[in-house]
Amino acid sequence: MQIKHLIYTLLAGVSFSACNLLGPVDDIHPDYVLTDDNVITDANSAEYLLNGIYQYYRQREFASLRPAMFILTGTLLNSDVEGSTNFANNDVRIENNAVLNYYTVLYSIINQANSLIVQLENKRPQGLSDTRKSEILGEAYFHKAFAEVMLLRAFGEFWDQKSEYGIILYNEPVRDNSEAKGRSTVAECYSQILSDLKQAEQAPAYAGMAYKVNKITVNALKARVLLYLNRYAEAAQTAQATIDEALGSGMALESNYLNIFSQGFSSHELLMAPYVSYPQEQIYGSKVTDAAMRGFGTTIKLIAEELDPTGNDPRYTQTYLSTEAGNLLQKYVLNDAATGDNNTYYLMRLAEVYLIKAEAEARNRQYAAARMALKPLTDRAGYAAGYVDTIADNDLLLAIFRHKYLELSAENYEEWYDMVRYSQLDGTDFVSLGYVHSMAHLNLPIPRSALSGNKLLEQNPSYTLN
Repeated sequence: MQIKHLIYTLLAGVSFSACNLLGPVDDIHPDYVLTDDNVITDANSAEYLLNGIYQYYRQREFASLRPAMFILTGTLLNSDVEGSTNFANNDVRIENNAVLNYYTVLYSIINQANSLIVQLENKRPQGLSDTRKSEILGEAYFHKAFAEVMLLRAFGEFWDQKSEYGIILYNEPVRDNSEAKGRSTVAECYSQILSDLKQAEQAPAYAGMAYKVNKITVNALKARVLLYLNRYAEAAQTAQATIDEALGSGMALESNYLNIFSQGFSSHELLMAPYVSYPQEQIYGSKVTDAAMRGFGTTIKLIAEELDPTGNDPRYTQTYLSTEAGNLLQKYVLNDAATGDNNTYYLMRLAEVYLIKAEAEARNRQYAAARMALKPLTDRAGYAAGYVDTIADNDLLLAIFRHKYLELSAENYEEWYDMVRYSQLDGTDFVSLGYVHSMAHLNLPIPRSALSGNKLLEQNPSYTLN
C-alpha cells in the first residue's frame, strides 16, 4: 500500500472539496469542483480529482448527522448536535443545519464525480493508462451511486417504487444556479443508481484497502439496492457472490467482534471506511463519542434481551459500556488526536452482506439459506451452534432485523432504514415494540434553503406544514 503517496494525494484533494456552501444547494461553483476544461492534464491531476471525492467523507458536513440519527434509532440518548431532541421525537425541523450539511455534501460528491466522469470520458490524460483510466471511472461512478443511495433513503420515499418523491438526479456537473429542476420518481432514481453501479464495475480489484473503492464494494452496494427494490432472489445471489469474492480476496469476518473496531480502517472485514492518519488528517468521530457519554438508548438493551434473555450478547455487553467515568462506545475507542491509528466510519462492511443475504432469502421463503447466512454472525456473537435452527420461520425476519440492529448499531444508521422497510413491507410497529418514539416521518425534510433556491423542488409530504 502506497500510504505516503495516498496521504499526499488526499491532502491535495482537500483543495478540491466544497467549502461550506451557502445558499441554494445547486449553487456549486466550478472553483469548488474543478470543472474547467484544463483541470485534468495528466495522470496525477486525475488522481487528485478522484481523491478530492474521497475527502468529502472526512468532512464534518458529512459526519455531523450521525449522532442525531443514532438518537432517532434508539442507539444513543442525547447529543449536542443541533436539534437532537427533535430527532428523538422524530420531528426534525426543515431549518436543521446538520440535515442541510448532509444534503449539500452528498450533492457535492455527485457533482465532483460527474466532473471527473465527463472529463475522463472525453480525453485521455498524459501518462494515464487505459486500465487506470477505467478504474478511476469505476470509482467515480461508485461514489455517484453511493451518494444517490444515501440521498434517496434519507430524503426520498425509497421504500415505494411507485412514489413520485425521489431525489433530483444529475448526470452532468452543475455549473451555475440558473436552471431549476424537480425530483425524479423513485423508480427513475433506482434505474439511475443501477446504471451507475453497472459502470462502477470498472473499479479496481480489492487490494487490502477499505478506504479505496473496489469491485467488492460495488457489488455489496448493489446487493443493498436490490434488497431495497424487493428483488430478493437477485439480492441473495448478489450478496452470495460478493461474499465469495470477498473471502477469495483475503477478506474475512473478524473472529472477535471488537477486533473490527480496534483496527480502525485496517480490518479485513471493512468494505468502505474513510482513510485517516493524524496529523495529516482527522475524521470527525468525537461527536459520536461525546453523544455516547451522554447515555445509551434503551433500544440496544431491549433488543439484546429479546434475542438472549440473559442480555449477554457481546455486541451489546462489550460495545456499550457504562463505568464510573461515563459511557464508552467501543466502536470509537481509537485516538482522534494523536499519532497512530485513528477512528474511522464503518460505512459498509462484510457482515452487512451476510445480513442482506439472510433477509433476502427469508423474504423469498428460502428459510434454510437464510439461517445459513445468519449463522456466521450468531456464532461470532457466542450463540449456540444450533441457535439459528431454533428460530421459527414466522419469527425469522424479525430475528434477522434484531441481529442486524445489534451488529451495525452506531455505524451507518442502516437500522433506521430497516425499520422503515419492515414497517412498510410487514406492518411491523416499532413504536409498540418500544424501539422508537415515533415513525410519523419516514424520511428527513428537504432543507429550507434547498427549497428556496429551486422552485421546482417539492417538500416531502409529511413535512408540508412544517
